[in-house]
Amino acid sequence: MAATVRPEVPAASRAAALVGRLTLDEKAALTAGVDSWHTAVIPRLGIPALRLSDGPSGARGDTSPQGVPRTPSICIPSGTALGATWDPDLVAEAAAAVARQALEKGARVLLAPTVNLHRHPLWGRNFEAFSEDPVLTARLAVAYIRAVQGAGVAATVKHLVGNESEFERNTASSDIDERTLRELYLLPFEHAVRVAGVLAVMTSYNRVNGCHVPDDARLLAGVLRGEWGFRGLVMTDWFGLSRTAEAARAGLDLEMPGPARSYGPALAAAVRAGEVEEARLDDAARHVLELQERVGGLDAPPGEEAPLDRPEDRALTRRCAAASIVLLANRGLLPLDAGALRRILVVGPNATRPAITGGGSALVVPHYRLTPLQVLRDRLGPGCEVVHEEGAGEGGIRRAAELARGADAVIAVVGTDPDVEGESFDRVSMDLPGDQDALVSSVCGANPRTVVVVNSGAPVSLPWREGCAALLQCYFAGQELSSALVDVLLGEADPGGRLPTTLPVRLEHAPAFGSFPSESSHVRYAEGPLIGYRWYEARHLPVAFPFGHGLSYTTFEIGPPKLSATTLGPGERLRVTVPVRNTGGRSGSEVVQLYVAPPGGGRRDPGGRLRPVKELRAFAKVHLAPGQAAEVELELGERAFAYWDVADADWFALQARHPVSVTHGHDAPLHRERAGWYVDPGVHRLLVGRSSADIAHAAEVSVSGGGEPLDPSLPPD
Repeated sequence: MAATVRPEVPAASRAAALVGRLTLDEKAALTAGVDSWHTAVIPRLGIPALRLSDGPSGARGDTSPQGVPRTPSICIPSGTALGATWDPDLVAEAAAAVARQALEKGARVLLAPTVNLHRHPLWGRNFEAFSEDPVLTARLAVAYIRAVQGAGVAATVKHLVGNESEFERNTASSDIDERTLRELYLLPFEHAVRVAGVLAVMTSYNRVNGCHVPDDARLLAGVLRGEWGFRGLVMTDWFGLSRTAEAARAGLDLEMPGPARSYGPALAAAVRAGEVEEARLDDAARHVLELQERVGGLDAPPGEEAPLDRPEDRALTRRCAAASIVLLANRGLLPLDAGALRRILVVGPNATRPAITGGGSALVVPHYRLTPLQVLRDRLGPGCEVVHEEGAGEGGIRRAAELARGADAVIAVVGTDPDVEGESFDRVSMDLPGDQDALVSSVCGANPRTVVVVNSGAPVSLPWREGCAALLQCYFAGQELSSALVDVLLGEADPGGRLPTTLPVRLEHAPAFGSFPSESSHVRYAEGPLIGYRWYEARHLPVAFPFGHGLSYTTFEIGPPKLSATTLGPGERLRVTVPVRNTGGRSGSEVVQLYVAPPGGGRRDPGGRLRPVKELRAFAKVHLAPGQAAEVELELGERAFAYWDVADADWFALQARHPVSVTHGHDAPLHRERAGWYVDPGVHRLLVGRSSADIAHAAEVSVSGGGEPLDPSLPPD
């Protein structure tokens, strides 16, 4: 099953030769799926079908008409859980395991990763995406893509772009200004293309600024293929809307699933009618065949599904799950001393029905299922009585509180499930479903030794957070969630997670509150570039827990950063070395986070732009034994200090029309004629810490910007 992806197909490729031998109708047939997961077969030339598979959380393979996978899969932690690891190397290990299973299911294209951002807590697919931050998302996406393609499977980065709500997702327009698009929502896709070399891109369902993405020549032909140099395959999301001629001219290659609607025979007819040049059809067919060539699919038709349940995959997913669990608060209770426990109470619906992944196309059927209650009983053994009360129904709060009073500890496992968080719908509330908040408040009041485990894929309200002895955020952490959770509770694993998204005090504080989801078919991205922690800091709003936050069972000291230079000129790069020491008595991990604060951050600059107070630009996770020290090295290029200027060429012409020179102080002093990435000269502050709100040290670097945009050929940071 082993295979390798060829990074580039030579000009005289086998795929190009095949295109030259295809009839017009055969070329058009290759541009549309024939069923849910396969492209067309061309028997005359021995071209086999290409099988695709859903896969952010695992390779689903073939599915029933109801969308249920026909065979089980490895189930890795969901996107937000992987985001919480802040560990590109570990994400790469998990992605490689999914790619191996994709091959075992006969699939050579994996529809992952999802790199849309956590714009609002109620987006139904938050669980599937990595983070609220574009740099964290980009770094993890690059690791995921490289690992998948290194295993011989084509990765598909999705969903391009602005797919941050599910309500009316097929028709609503995500109205996003150009600066916000470039700095936030397009950035992970740019990294996927220009850094990771992703082989396929999936377009989103929604419109962007009034145009469906498959039809958007500015995004596909202009930005994706023109500016970024993408040479791979562009496909629709399943049943996504596209117009035949417009999509073809824009650069769409493949319509999925089959049978064909706007492509296939319709595209052949458009070519014959002169609406689409045959050369564009040639490109589309060649992109399909080149992808097959790169992953070895031209010589191997899809086989029968034969997924394996490997012990090493179980161990890997357990390690990933533990690394994703975030210890939000700990008032001396954790880790629990298993030898001292004689009776514990376990409450909450997720203690017996843990949510390991969200609903929709990310849902997989795992090889096995474990529950926190079951694992706790097995691990604690006969020496500890584990009492269970779900706490639901009439009298269930009351019973839980009574049982809690006599327990050595209470473990409340609450949260959501795939019926609450999933594809095609958004959540209606940030509160825990049902009476779970009341249940938590009740048991915390009855027993001060209560651990609350929140098993959700996205932020939930935490009105009782000050009343519990310990609080864990456990995202949809995959098939080994239960084992990893017990590992953390009993101190056999350090809680390695850090928040990939801010936990707000209340929903009304969220950046997109008031402009989510859509209104009259338009989703207004009114918050602009102030997403996530950028918003809360700029607005001086309190948060429940900040972006990047997470505690350990040990303690760390982060030393002052050492800079390779105190100035940064054009084309130069800056190395930042940060010493870290484990000052506690246990092994653990720390995430060193580097934020850049521009001159005047939090206020409007000379060009009238509101700059964030600071932005994450680099990070590194380090694992240290007690007393062990290490240095992490972070690197920044000019893009780490840049912003996107949309420019205003008309301003100069309008100024020239002034009949007289009037000095009134109402014109911004900085206007540019060319759009692009710019760096303003001045002193930028480098903030090093363990969360967006916990900054240990600051340093300064003088950056020499200029009136010209940065070289577009430079890779993004």
